[in-house]
Amino acid sequence: MRAASWRSLAGLVAGLCATLVMAADPGPVGRAGQQRMLAQRVVKAYSQIGLNVLPTAAMNQLTNALASFDANLKALDDSASSDDLKRVLSELALAWQPLKQGAMSPVSQDRALALSRQTDAVDLAAKRLVQQMQDRADTPANRLVSLASRQSALCQKIAKAFMLMSWGVESASVREELDAAVNEFSGGLEQLKTQRENTADIRRELDEMALQWEWLQTAIAAEGATSYRLIVAEATESILESTLRITRMYEQSGN
Repeated sequence: MRAASWRSLAGLVAGLCATLVMAADPGPVGRAGQQRMLAQRVVKAYSQIGLNVLPTAAMNQLTNALASFDANLKALDDSASSDDLKRVLSELALAWQPLKQGAMSPVSQDRALALSRQTDAVDLAAKRLVQQMQDRADTPANRLVSLASRQSALCQKIAKAFMLMSWGVESASVREELDAAVNEFSGGLEQLKTQRENTADIRRELDEMALQWEWLQTAIAAEGATSYRLIVAEATESILESTLRITRMYEQSGN
């Protein structure tokens, strides 16, 4: 099998694995946190298509992310038990619509940058939702679920910003976003490692994530090389799978 064909297959498998992990029914805090990740993933996949980096896998990721966000919105709205939650969910749905519509438009650099900026409003609304959910059930498990789900969003934000810069979407804000997300991810990873609730399985998953994170940081530092786009795409998928598994394990420990 040719190297290019193998890489394409690897990308498809990684995308499928992440989709299967996300298909597991999360708890309310995990589902709300997942919205932050999915918004970033939409723009990441959109940009990857523009760069022709594993385009088939990226198209599947984009389609699945759009569908998953809508499904999560419905599930959260169906279970909302207070007017405050319904209000925040309405704000999230309102912020989501422009991002969703734009992501279904023909791929272009200008559109990609506009979509990236639109994720700010979605992320802010989703963050408020997570906080409200956590405040209503403030348990150690929910706090850890919130932290782990934040890592999911950050790894997709890192991939998104890298792809935008690699595509030639020059913006000082994109560079700042990348640098800030890298720092936040590093800090979040160290914070997760210190949790006394960590089981042996969670510690093993965190160790694997740390190895992938070292590999990803090397690729980010060499952003000028076209070949590193594939490494970033694959490493962030592996990290995403780990963060989603860790989130589920924290949820299960709370049950």
